[in-house]
Amino acid sequence: MIDYSKNNYKTILKIIITAALMLLAVINYHEAVDLLIKIYGIVYPLLLGAVMAFVLNILVVKYEKLYFPGSKNKLVVSSRRFVCILLAIMTIILVVFFALRIVIPQLVKFITLLVEKFPGVYESVVKWIVENSHEIPALQQKIKELDMDGYAVLNKVLGLLGNWTFGTVTFIGSAFGAVVEFILAVTFSIYILADKEDLKNKFKKLFKAYISKEKRTRIYDVLNTANESFSSYIVGQCKEAVILGTLCTAGMIILGFPYSTIIGPVMGLTALIPMIGAYIGAALGFLLIVAVNPLKALLFIVFIVVLQQLEGNLIYPKVVGNSIGLPGIWVFAAVIVGGGFMGIAGIIFGVPVAATAYKIMSKSVNERIKKAK
Repeated sequence: MIDYSKNNYKTILKIIITAALMLLAVINYHEAVDLLIKIYGIVYPLLLGAVMAFVLNILVVKYEKLYFPGSKNKLVVSSRRFVCILLAIMTIILVVFFALRIVIPQLVKFITLLVEKFPGVYESVVKWIVENSHEIPALQQKIKELDMDGYAVLNKVLGLLGNWTFGTVTFIGSAFGAVVEFILAVTFSIYILADKEDLKNKFKKLFKAYISKEKRTRIYDVLNTANESFSSYIVGQCKEAVILGTLCTAGMIILGFPYSTIIGPVMGLTALIPMIGAYIGAALGFLLIVAVNPLKALLFIVFIVVLQQLEGNLIYPKVVGNSIGLPGIWVFAAVIVGGGFMGIAGIIFGVPVAATAYKIMSKSVNERIKKAK
């Protein structure tokens, strides 16, 4: 017998409306995509502002714990939020200034040297393989069939990287539009931070009015897990990059490696990419050093391996603390998939998204197993 109760009727109606909307979207696929792109372009400054607010809030919370936390003075209490937001913004500005004045010039030098040195290194390696591969004629034949000089290989590699990261130089758009969007995003982020408690209470009321208690609990659990994963990841990766870049530069100077002040900052920058970033920086550094001194290039690899072990097993756990709780294989998968879908943004944020999904799924699986028992 069919149940014609009010709740069942509402459920059927929701399914019919959802199916109709999905069918319309499929039939008018191009129009739907264009509409989504247009909506995304409109709300992009707000989304960027929300991301900025999230990052700034990590610093704001830290500063609020230091800014006379036990004081009952009205002036201190009323000014705490404004002063801490200002300090957080100034911190970000100093970091950007440091990057522009120190890291970016070294990165430009690094890329220039790599473009200059790589073709010669590549051609030397190919020549050595051809001369010393008489016992493997198939390999010798394949090398000869390549018929590509160093510059052609370099262009091909850069092209592949550009496709993987969505052409990182074109992700913002025109300069004027980017500046306007940035100003709007910063303004929106300040408003969010200034009224974050009020916004939180309003959303709680909204959820309470329209969402059942069970669903609210699940939503809060997901949001708390995401907040924990993203916060620990952002703080951890930034500390990791600074520590690794500093140690690498100091170690290379002490051991007398060439290009130490260029390779060190690049190592720190690539360390922002979880798991594989430091090895990418090491490979690029090796290509620079091998053009000057092949023996020192090999010693450089040994130095990086020792540094990684020292930093990963002794320094990182003490300074950064526990990881975000994602097994290594999933970190690697998140970096590759994230980079393929969303470029640089996907590489950076793919790991905390995967960590959030992994924690939620693990909790759900454990609860189901517990209920089954």
